[in-house]
Amino acid sequence: MVVNVELLISKYGLVAVFLAAMLEADVIPVLSGVAAHRGYFNPFLAVAAASFGALAGDCLWFYVGRHALIKNSATLQRIRSKAEVLFRRVGHWQIPASHVIYGTRVATMTFLGARGSPVGRFVLLDGVSCLALTTLLFSLGFALSASVSLILNSVRRVEVVLLVAVATGGLVLHLLGRRILQGPAGGEHTSQ
Repeated sequence: MVVNVELLISKYGLVAVFLAAMLEADVIPVLSGVAAHRGYFNPFLAVAAASFGALAGDCLWFYVGRHALIKNSATLQRIRSKAEVLFRRVGHWQIPASHVIYGTRVATMTFLGARGSPVGRFVLLDGVSCLALTTLLFSLGFALSASVSLILNSVRRVEVVLLVAVATGGLVLHLLGRRILQGPAGGEHTSQ
């Protein structure tokens, strides 16, 4: 099933940007920058929707971490001491870092909730980092939107060239492997 993002954004607009940013706070600001450049909606409202969506998603994971089921889980108890060492070393810089280090966002927000971090400080720091990162990614999407079709066509050509190169390399390796197994005279290789 292929989802047409452009159709979703044109039909649901900023609500789609908000909800999608709750789940994926990296790609959605770039796509909303492209959509805003194409005139689907106001750029400032798109940045706000994506920022608030990312913050809402982070707050959701923060509150999931506060639940007793997570706080008392065996997995958290097992990793808690290592996570606390990392948190003491990095401090609250862990929040903006989790937005740029792939795969750490949900774990960071959940852990911060489970460790009992103050809600006000969390919302303030996470809100600022969401706004900063969303603005940066949105700007990239907005600035590069004119080049998107050119980039996609170039990527398509590179994919075809790579496919041909891999297939040719595989064929050569297969033929060389057969040649080595047959031995130098074309007969089967025998050992003494």
